[in-house]
Order: sequence, then C-alpha cells, then structure tokens
Amino acid sequence: MKQTPNYVKEVQELLANIHENGNEDKQPFDTTLPENEIDMYVEEDRITFIPRRLHGIPVNEQDIVDSQLTDLDTTPLPTQPAPQPTSNAAIGILPFGVFVILSCIMSIMFQLYVIANPFTVTVTLAARSQQLSLTGTLHLGRVLNPITVSQSSTAPTTGKGHQDAARATGELIFYNGQGSQVTIPAGTTLTGSDGVQIVTDQDANIPPGSPPTYGQVSVSAHAINPGSGGNIAAGDINTTVAIAVFVKNTSAFYGGQDERNYQTVAKSDIGNAAAPLKADLAASLQGALQGQLKQDEQLQPLPCSPTITADHQIGQEAATVKVTVSETCSGITYNDQELTSKVTQLLTSQAVKKLGSGYSMLENPQITVTSAITSKPVTLSFRSVSTWVYALTAQEQQHIKKIIAGKYKQNALQLLYSLPGIESVSLQFSGFGDDTKLPKDISHIHMLIIYTAA
Repeated sequence: MKQTPNYVKEVQELLANIHENGNEDKQPFDTTLPENEIDMYVEEDRITFIPRRLHGIPVNEQDIVDSQLTDLDTTPLPTQPAPQPTSNAAIGILPFGVFVILSCIMSIMFQLYVIANPFTVTVTLAARSQQLSLTGTLHLGRVLNPITVSQSSTAPTTGKGHQDAARATGELIFYNGQGSQVTIPAGTTLTGSDGVQIVTDQDANIPPGSPPTYGQVSVSAHAINPGSGGNIAAGDINTTVAIAVFVKNTSAFYGGQDERNYQTVAKSDIGNAAAPLKADLAASLQGALQGQLKQDEQLQPLPCSPTITADHQIGQEAATVKVTVSETCSGITYNDQELTSKVTQLLTSQAVKKLGSGYSMLENPQITVTSAITSKPVTLSFRSVSTWVYALTAQEQQHIKKIIAGKYKQNALQLLYSLPGIESVSLQFSGFGDDTKLPKDISHIHMLIIYTAA
C-alpha cells in the first residue's frame, strides 16, 4: 500500500485544526535535526562541544570535545623572563592553547551576535481575491411630495430674415353717370392726392347710369412703385376719368413693403437660453427635495421633463426672446445603511455559492441605485460590485507558523501551497542561519498576507 507523504498528513491536520477554531495542542512538530549539528555548552571555566545524535546512533564519550579554560586570565605576569623551552613538545603546547582560547572567544562572540541578530524568516502569502457583481431589486424607500419650480431668461435673437420690396394692392370703384356703358381699359394709371400712382389690373366696364343713380363697377389695382409708400389711405384716389365718369378707392391699399433685413428667433436661441435654466432648476429641485429627507436617508430623484416656452416662435421677427423653463419633480428616499445591509446579505449568499467558505468581503460593496418605482411598496433597482478575499485569522496564522516551524524550505513551501485560497508563496530569510530551513521558534517567523486580483 502506498504511504501518504508526511507533508500531506500535516496539511490535513492543519486544516482540521483551523476548522476546529485552532486546538494548538494537537499540532504535530518536526523535531528531526539535520546531520552533523553540534551543541556547544559554555560554563564558567570550560566550553564543551557535543555532536547531536546521527540517525539514532548514541554519542560516544570520546566524541565529546572538552576545552578547559586555563587560569591565564587571572594569573599575574611573571617578573622575570620565562625559561626557554627545553623540548619540541613544549614548543607546540603554547600555540595550541592560544588557538583554543581564540576559538572560545570567537564562539562566545558568535553566540552574542546570534542573540542580537536572531535568525528570522518572513512568509509572504498572496491570498486570492475575486470580484462579485450583483443586480437586483429591493422593496425599500418612500415617495416624496412633488415640487414645481420655474425660471425665465431673455436673450438676443440670432436668426436672420430678409424682406423683398412689394407693391401695395387694393380696389378701385368706377362710377358712370352717362346713359351708355363706358369702358376704362386695364393699365390705366391714376394718381392719388399724395402723388402715389395706381394702375388698374383689368378693364373696367362701367354700366350706364340712371340719374340720380350712377352705374358702377369695381376693379383691382396696384401701386406702380413697390414699397410701403404704395399703402394709400381710403379716398386717396378720387378723380374724374371722363365726362360724368369718375373713380374712387373707398378702402385703403395695403401690402406695400420696403426691402430690408431683420432679426428672427432661431431654434438655438431658445435652446441656449433654456440650457442654463434647466441646470439651475435641477440644482434647485435637488435642494428642495433634500429638504424633505430624514436623517441617514439618501435621495433617488425620479425622472421628470422640463417644459420650455417662449414669447416668440421660431422664425418670427424679434430682436429678443424670453424663455421660461418650468419643471415638476419628485423623488424616492431610502435609508443608506439599510440598503447596504440588505445588499451585503445577498452578496454573502452569492459568495458562498460561487467561491465557497473562507472568503470575506474586503470592504463595503459599491452600490448604485439605477431606478425606482413609486408603486406601493416602493421598489429600488440596484447594481453592486464587491471584492472578496480568502482570509486567514490571527489564530489560523499561528497554527500555520507552528506547522512550518523547523521545516526545510521545500517542505514548508509544499505545506503553504496546499492551503486553500493561496495564490503564491515566498520566503525571505534574514539573520545568520541556514536559508534552507525555517526557525523552530515561531516568534522568528513573520507572516505577511497580501491580496491579488483574481
């Protein structure tokens, strides 16, 4: 039967302990020591080097190296020259003693350095983060009372109009006192009392008169010269054209006009005047509706259309145009905290289904209210986006430290990569130590968790 690797068993035990809210006493520890390690014991007058057990083989007494410190540190210097050595063996003793003393001093200094600069490792875990989006509706809010506001503005017109010159037109009445019909041909020119000349458009066939009654006929006529001067008043033409025949205009001639250019109302004149008014109205309506809000409420304005009116129509001659914009609007108000709470509940349920357990929301979701319906109850449509990360509590991090403490780097990486929700792992060693193995003391293991985009 194939045996389960040790690191797989340890990951299973770690996950089991995390799900059980961390019973620290159940964590296994690796006490296996690498080969060829030596323990050094410093006493008052000696330093002892003892090799640790090698694959279960007990240490022999002869393997123990015992360095006895001499009293050279406290013995006063001799007052007379030391005697010359008498043999080669004596010559070799002194360098060996100095070597031992220097080794002891260096060992002590090394121990002090290790104490001042402990061997540490920083474990960086890149936890996986994912974004969830949600759209939906909620029964939430109340309808505000409608408010009507209006503003007006007068602006100069920019349209251009042109008027051609035109002749005045009217009607002439011919009277005949003769006993026979009289015909006045078309094109007959008549001059009024103000000097305006009028010409007939058609023949005037005047029936005979029967005194004291005159025969009469009406014909159309027009001013010879175009322009407003041809607009003559009634009675301006009153003259005799033949014996017992005369002509008269009993009504005024009109329609005569001079050539000219003038200003008219352009469509853009009304639009440009209305634009700032609509912006001002929107701000005024916003402020008026905000005045109806209660504490901790947010406003969702309802759609409303402004009404635009002008005192002159487009294309009409005018030097200025007065534009009035009026608008009646309402809105829906809702409690923002209540909205956030309800949307968060929906997002949490969605996260469990899509991501599984162990994920937490990084911060409050971003919620946008897209529309509102005023029917009872009020219905809000919303769109939300949230970021979820795989979270490790402080207690879970302590369990992870205990599992990887004393492990070789490769084994520790395998354990860490086996954790759910971890995207990547890195180990950074510092201090004086073996960068292939983690410290046994968990206080020398630091954990840094960062979040990466999904």
